[in-house]
Amino acid sequence: MDMFRTLRFGLLFAFIGGAISSCISPPDFPDTPSIEFKSMKVTRNTAELTDTVTITIGFKDGDGDLGLNSEEYSSTSPPYNRLNSDGTKNLNHWNYFLKIFVKNRSNNQFEPLTFRANGSPVDDPTVYYSQYPHLEPNADKKAPLKGDLNFEQTFGLGNEFNPGDEVRFEVYIKDRALNTSNTVTTNSFVVAR
Repeated sequence: MDMFRTLRFGLLFAFIGGAISSCISPPDFPDTPSIEFKSMKVTRNTAELTDTVTITIGFKDGDGDLGLNSEEYSSTSPPYNRLNSDGTKNLNHWNYFLKIFVKNRSNNQFEPLTFRANGSPVDDPTVYYSQYPHLEPNADKKAPLKGDLNFEQTFGLGNEFNPGDEVRFEVYIKDRALNTSNTVTTNSFVVAR
């Protein structure tokens, strides 16, 4: 009877141990990051006539290679160097990409924002590209990573946006292996008058 009781408790503990280990096994995410739009908050600074936009996205990455450390950020060597050998901007220097869309009031469609320099329209794709820091909890060991990433940018009224403009953003990120995530679209907001 004691042997049966020991066996029964041993099987029970083995079952509980198996259940616990299956609960803590790492999630199976792809190595290419995936993101989802979670929220956007807009704060008006009436004294300076600016809007500060905070965008929160959720992310998942199978090998956790997200973000750049300080050495990579300031590197002059590929793949994270700021300039290519021909002097053009290297888009691999950034890992957070924000494209701005403003609703055209005549056709009710969101269109990419066109920036102006010296009175001439320019399309500078690096204006709102940014970097997020190294997110790996242990740089020596690759492991799945999941969490939220907040991005904050302040826009001056009359520079990028005008009062009454309806604005939204498209966001994507890159990992350290230069894999590009999916693109998400934020909600829109109307710039206060």
